Amino acid sequence: MLALLYISEVHHHKLTSVVRTAVTGWNSDANDDVTDSKSFSKQYKSILIWNNSPKVIETAIFGFGHDPFVLEGCEFSDCTIFNQESAASLPLEEFDAVIVQISTMWLSDLPENRTKHQRFIFFAQESPASMTESLTDIFSMRNYFNWTMSYRSNSDIQFLYGRIQPGPTAPKTREETLRLMKDNRNNNKNYAANKIKLVAWMVGHCDTLGLREIYVSQLAKFIPIDVYGKCGNLSCSRNTMHAYSDPQCYQMLEAKYKFYLSFENSICEEYVTEKFFEIANRDIVPIVYGGADYKRIAPPHSFIDALEFTPEALAQYLTILDANDELYNEFFWWKSHYKVEAGLQQMARHGFCDLCKKLHQDQVPKCYPELETEWDPKNKCWEN
Repeated sequence: MLALLYISEVHHHKLTSVVRTAVTGWNSDANDDVTDSKSFSKQYKSILIWNNSPKVIETAIFGFGHDPFVLEGCEFSDCTIFNQESAASLPLEEFDAVIVQISTMWLSDLPENRTKHQRFIFFAQESPASMTESLTDIFSMRNYFNWTMSYRSNSDIQFLYGRIQPGPTAPKTREETLRLMKDNRNNNKNYAANKIKLVAWMVGHCDTLGLREIYVSQLAKFIPIDVYGKCGNLSCSRNTMHAYSDPQCYQMLEAKYKFYLSFENSICEEYVTEKFFEIANRDIVPIVYGGADYKRIAPPHSFIDALEFTPEALAQYLTILDANDELYNEFFWWKSHYKVEAGLQQMARHGFCDLCKKLHQDQVPKCYPELETEWDPKNKCWEN
């Protein structure tokens, strides 16, 4: 595996050989009869993460080198990932794809030289409202990026925080859905059993563009809300490697609480994160607050949309559900008919496997004349 950890220990001559082999499929030491690397067919598609940062765990967790594509079982595995340090001896023009992480553009200047075969990729996992400074520079650029890689459904490569996939028994019509919901009433499992608390919220950003904190403060006037993290008086274990919550924390939540506030920090089109998918993967009802079309990405009656209620009306509805286990259990009718994928690993696996496949299959020239239409917060975000 050509991770930085190993490359830094290799002799300079060997480093050049190893990097060239991984990217072009050609090694001058092993192929002395080959004098022109351009005439040698490329075995791997090479991917450079231009401004890589350990803080961007969504990309770092996949790993570097060729091995991750094999270990993750990618349909197309003949790809190799580098960061700037591990690719220092290779000309930029050699790479097939260059990923520019918009949220960390400040780490380095954008590359200028390029060749026709390269794909410069706009990579974004934050909402437009959270990247205004970086996006201002991007909007002045024309015909620079060839592909996009993000949570948006119209991205060239989707990089989703999660997904809910229908299984063989999932309903295809409204009538089938209603029948399954009715049948679920005879289910012996009581999801409300032993849950002694009503609502929980884990939050680290106290003041947000989406003003979720105001909604929660108003909701708390009518029902009790336990707040974990920097903005509350309760704590829950964090993952030591990144900012995402520890699985044990989610286990505690679904054991104690009936509802969880899956509130996004900004209300932007299609922006829905692990705050929703991690909870959907548990036996707890998510209360959503965001700009995504939740009815499109999740089964009906599997969540509660806070934006369809005033805080007082929502409190009244939750109080009714709290008093009636049968009504509460109806929110879990879908569990045996759908599969939830959540977490960083699935996000990286789908994203980079799809990128590798696209690099091998899609040779159609493409570039974006501008990105302002799709990523300007004025077009894609709004305040509540």
